[in-house]
Amino acid sequence: MPGGLLQAQLSVLRAAASDVWQGRWPKSYAFTFVAELGVLLGGLVTLKIAGDMLGPTGFGEYAVARRAVSVLTFPLLLGLGISIPRYVSLTVASDPSGKTAAAYSLASLCIGVPLVTTFGLAGLIAPTWFARLFYGDPRFGFLTGPILLAISGLYAHTLVYANFRGRLRMWPANLLQLGNLALAPAVAVLTSRGNAAGAIRVTGIVWLVTSAATASWSVLRRGFQAPPGAVLRKATLDLLTFGAPRVVGEFALFGFFALPTFYVAHTVGVEGAGLFSFALSLVQVLSSMFAAVGILLLPYISRQVATGSWERIGNVVSKSLAASLLVTLFAVAVLELMMGSLIPWVMGRTFAPAVVPARWLVAGALPFVAYTLLRDPLDAIAVWPYNTINLGVTLLGVMAALWFGNVWFSPAPAVALGMLLLGALTVLAWRRALGSARAGPGALVGTVGGGSELGV
Repeated sequence: MPGGLLQAQLSVLRAAASDVWQGRWPKSYAFTFVAELGVLLGGLVTLKIAGDMLGPTGFGEYAVARRAVSVLTFPLLLGLGISIPRYVSLTVASDPSGKTAAAYSLASLCIGVPLVTTFGLAGLIAPTWFARLFYGDPRFGFLTGPILLAISGLYAHTLVYANFRGRLRMWPANLLQLGNLALAPAVAVLTSRGNAAGAIRVTGIVWLVTSAATASWSVLRRGFQAPPGAVLRKATLDLLTFGAPRVVGEFALFGFFALPTFYVAHTVGVEGAGLFSFALSLVQVLSSMFAAVGILLLPYISRQVATGSWERIGNVVSKSLAASLLVTLFAVAVLELMMGSLIPWVMGRTFAPAVVPARWLVAGALPFVAYTLLRDPLDAIAVWPYNTINLGVTLLGVMAALWFGNVWFSPAPAVALGMLLLGALTVLAWRRALGSARAGPGALVGTVGGGSELGV
């Protein structure tokens, strides 16, 4: 039995390596990969510009502010970034006109607008408390307003992008990603005249304007008919029932990257936190290279679940995971060899202290890529919040390691070990969830004939 399992895994690995080598992995990922690569390069360019224009203190203010925007926006989403594409995809499969799916789009606004408005007012009432929470110093209260504006903009972007993704309309979705996440932050820093608060403020305004304009264009293009009240209530309940249990997971995911940065800000200072945040960004760059796979897998697998095509689902995910890990292994090896000269050359000699934590963190990129690729398929086949549980366990482990940091771990090794734990838990959860699905009633439904839509 173990020998047969190992032989099967080696066969998947060989097939995936052949696909990568022959440029066949897979063709329909192409534009989404280009868009995600653009987002990654845009992020690196933004960090470079911020490091040059804002100075060490300003860069620390900017880096921590961006972390705060991330760590607060996604819990406020109540899992809408996952539940919208899942349910929109399912309803489009049963009603290609898109009228039923429109109810989920409207329901997301009914959920999100009151939440963001309430949170924003609370933050504006107590800006110094907000600053003390994230910076450890009330002097940074002037950043609270720009951070709240950026949260509103990122929230709007996520809702619009999720709706495009659920309909597999990846052309406008990817253009929105490129404009908002690759170009807007860099332009904002360039026009900020060395002011971190101004850069965050301009970023938030651009996100709001482009998201609103794109959503309006989409509605005008296909028309809109208000859904009946009963349909809207059901859509709202579906989104909350599926997404709410994942709020803890969303918070844990962004807390996994943000809380260690805040820990360094409190214990070392804002300049050290900026360097640590930069090192973490390298891991996010590596893992985000494969976000394109998950972006397509969630709506695709959601449609396959309806037909019980479990063998196809297993094949697509296995080959995608194996190929992703092969590419990541090569990238990690190259970065580990070149890290000592690459960071000072790209960012300047003042960033040389980031080399040591970066070496630790990049080593954890391999298991983190496994999590990145498998999290969307897990949400597609299972209502049970596997990712939330795995992320919660991982975050608790990392924070425990940081708590005893002076004795056992410094922040970088603690986070790297957390990535290893998260990757292992996610692989185990995927095998369990897929096995349970195959054994359930859906396994009796025949697979759809023809080739895979993803080309795998």
